[in-house]
Amino acid sequence: MLPRRGALALAGACIAARALPAAAEHGPARTHRDGPRRIFIVDSYDRGYIWSQQTQRGVAAAMRRLGYLHSEDEERRLEQADALETSHVSIRKAWMDTKRRNGRTDIARATARIMAEIQAYRPHLVMLGDDNAANFIGNQLLDTQIPAVFWGVNGLPLKYGLVQRIDAPGRNVTGVWQSGYHKESLDLLKKLVPGAQTFAILACDSETTRPSIKMLEELAARGTLPLRLVGKVATNSYALWKERALDFASRVDAMFVLNHDTLRDDDGGHVDMLAAGRWYLENIRIPEASQEDQFVLEGMLLTANDSGFNQGHLAFEMAHDILHKGLSPARMAVRTPERGPYMVNRNRATQLGIDLEDAMYLIDEIVDTSRALGDG
Repeated sequence: MLPRRGALALAGACIAARALPAAAEHGPARTHRDGPRRIFIVDSYDRGYIWSQQTQRGVAAAMRRLGYLHSEDEERRLEQADALETSHVSIRKAWMDTKRRNGRTDIARATARIMAEIQAYRPHLVMLGDDNAANFIGNQLLDTQIPAVFWGVNGLPLKYGLVQRIDAPGRNVTGVWQSGYHKESLDLLKKLVPGAQTFAILACDSETTRPSIKMLEELAARGTLPLRLVGKVATNSYALWKERALDFASRVDAMFVLNHDTLRDDDGGHVDMLAAGRWYLENIRIPEASQEDQFVLEGMLLTANDSGFNQGHLAFEMAHDILHKGLSPARMAVRTPERGPYMVNRNRATQLGIDLEDAMYLIDEIVDTSRALGDG
């Protein structure tokens, strides 16, 4: 595992960082009337990753609501493009692709490449999507004159050294973190499947999953969950992940499925999340909870959604307060957005023989597609 504080030993990554120009040279309080704001967006993952699609939608929606984008067409274009220019904003995006390319060398190269792009672009503000962007890019920007706003950090962002306190970051970085609605997801599962008594955690081993596993274990230790935690698997071996999933399915009543997007096959090749999800849905016949809408869109049963859309939307609201109102990130408390909807996948419910007719009052949103099965 790469060390914290952005892995300052990454070859070449920090060369540009401390030499970055004072991109906010006219002051972050410059308003739209003074010219377009230059915003650089770094996403930890790739354009096809479902969570990233949701967070990018949230950013674009907030930009339109706050007047940076002028139309629904511009909003859709920003979701799909890596560059956009309007009279109010100039936007560039970069993708780290660290789900598929997460080795030390891969991350070092991505960090160096993106830092060079940031230096050339001279942004007024940088947005950092999810843990790896926050950690590896954020720590290169720390204590420069460029304000940065992150979203989607799993677990307390204090772990990366970007903020000194949640309520008073103290430096040029602030943002949005994922508190997770793990208990709420299991509460919903218990209501849909009252007979369920036990569950296991099924996950890959990544920066994203570790804080969620820790949270579930802490909640279980406190006795606050409606089901008893029996065990867990956190591995990047696809073979072991499947083996343990089948074993758990014979011993527990439900699963809590976390990310499965850094799995590797026996030859070391990356296993696409939807391919792993397809195997799971075709072979596991017990209900599962999850923490995000991306898994229900994939085909898993349910979630109390820690919404990617809400993460991106709130992050840009905070960016707007810096760019337009002149607020200092050092004094802007790190925030977490409201929970998204209670979501249930009807296809999975039907497959598992769960009747939703009398439970619709519990559900905010029904999903009728299963992307891992090629539906939607």
